[in-house]
Amino acid sequence: MANIIFYFTGTGNSLRIAKTVSNTITDCEIIPMGTNRGITINKEYDRIGFVYPVYFWGVPKIVRDFVSDMRMENNKGTYFYAIATNGGFAGNGLKLLNKLLLEKNIKLKYGKALKIFSNYIISFTMPGKFKKLLEKSDKILLPMLESIKNKKPNSIGKINKKMNQFYEKYVSTFQYEDKNYTVDGSCVGCGICKEVCPVHNIELIGGKPEFKHTCEQCMACIQYCPQRAINYKGKTEGKVRYTHPEISYKELAESNNIKYRNA
Repeated sequence: MANIIFYFTGTGNSLRIAKTVSNTITDCEIIPMGTNRGITINKEYDRIGFVYPVYFWGVPKIVRDFVSDMRMENNKGTYFYAIATNGGFAGNGLKLLNKLLLEKNIKLKYGKALKIFSNYIISFTMPGKFKKLLEKSDKILLPMLESIKNKKPNSIGKINKKMNQFYEKYVSTFQYEDKNYTVDGSCVGCGICKEVCPVHNIELIGGKPEFKHTCEQCMACIQYCPQRAINYKGKTEGKVRYTHPEISYKELAESNNIKYRNA
């Protein structure tokens, strides 16, 4: 039977992990959550996976909306799993996904948080030795791959209510945070920011990016801009940018535009 992984990423970390999982279990599609909404899965899959970063101790808004809108009645016996990347504390990052699935009478059979490092450039400075940190996370990923390959279950736990209150407070404001983005004179109108945005929140008007208020705060536009022309509220100027070294902007752009086809 076939497998499928749904992912969401801003800097390429989750896409790279999804590719690694796909290579482990084989016969596996990789589909972006950002540009696929309201899908119905009639085909029965052996495994259905989700890979995404933890945002404010929860899941990105687009992940929440994507899973809420999914229909997958023919996959009640499927092995559902998730890997949530995080830089600090995973919080409810897996528990919220499990709650969304339980509302569809589906249980998350396996879920693990994979600590990499915090790359939310608004609040953190990117580490200088990130390659070593990536190598370390790859080693931590290995037993997760084996568990997914062999369909091992684990316990996800219950939602922490206080953390969820914090999450709900911030997740509802994400889409409007792009009003605080600035574009300086070094912008050359290359359009890379538009191409890598996983939710198509950017248009080029007069050769300059304009934001449409469907932002996920994934930082793709800031991190991938070759001129470092895009910044946020005076908090990101001069900071080191980070994107996964194995995920080019071209690959990210192409992957984020793949459409799910229920064949």
